[in-house]
Amino acid sequence: MLVASSNSESPNLPLRHVSCARFFAPVRCEANYPLEEETPLFAADPHFALSQGGPLTRRFLKAAIIDWHQRIVVDSSLVWLSPGLSHELTPIGPLIGPRTKVGFVHEPFPGITSGVCGNANRNLRAVHRLGIFGLNCTPELAEGEVAFSSLEEAEAFWLPTDSFEFREREVARRIKEGSLRCRKLPLATVIEFGWGTLLRSCAANSHGFQLIIRVTSGDERPYVNGLRNYAQL
Repeated sequence: MLVASSNSESPNLPLRHVSCARFFAPVRCEANYPLEEETPLFAADPHFALSQGGPLTRRFLKAAIIDWHQRIVVDSSLVWLSPGLSHELTPIGPLIGPRTKVGFVHEPFPGITSGVCGNANRNLRAVHRLGIFGLNCTPELAEGEVAFSSLEEAEAFWLPTDSFEFREREVARRIKEGSLRCRKLPLATVIEFGWGTLLRSCAANSHGFQLIIRVTSGDERPYVNGLRNYAQL
């Protein structure tokens, strides 16, 4: 049974949508760059991120931000990965259990349906620019058009309130049929995408640090200017 969103603030979802990303110029990052010297950030304004994030964060921001007069929110995550584990940029919500394998998601905060983060997941106007540095286990992009015959199906896929099972089945079916194609995101590159771009984290095959930086325009979240600790997985 489909379980669609019951939130009265749900946006007018498209019945046809293209999951895609654009790749811009690479961002210089030396092979031996000490990623552990970067400071991960949460809901930071650009000027705070410039002053606190670290040299690589500053380099990425200067490459990724075109209009500094726009309202922009910066998030980043630094993780030491072990083989078999993957890097999630933001906390996972209650729809995804702590031991559950995370599949394809488009939400900035997967599994969260309420509050500020839930609203961010429903923000069709947001545009993200992403950079990934360190280990080469970059996320996979499911690229192609996703179409539904009813708003109920679209809501159950894009804004689930019960589980991600319907989305996982649909993505797997469409990949098998060929309407969606998987490709790895490149390292050390400014990657731009909007709402509804389906990404799946990939497991590491070696030990090492990975830094992910996301710059979002059109983000209505309040600034927190939070400093995060790096995680060891």
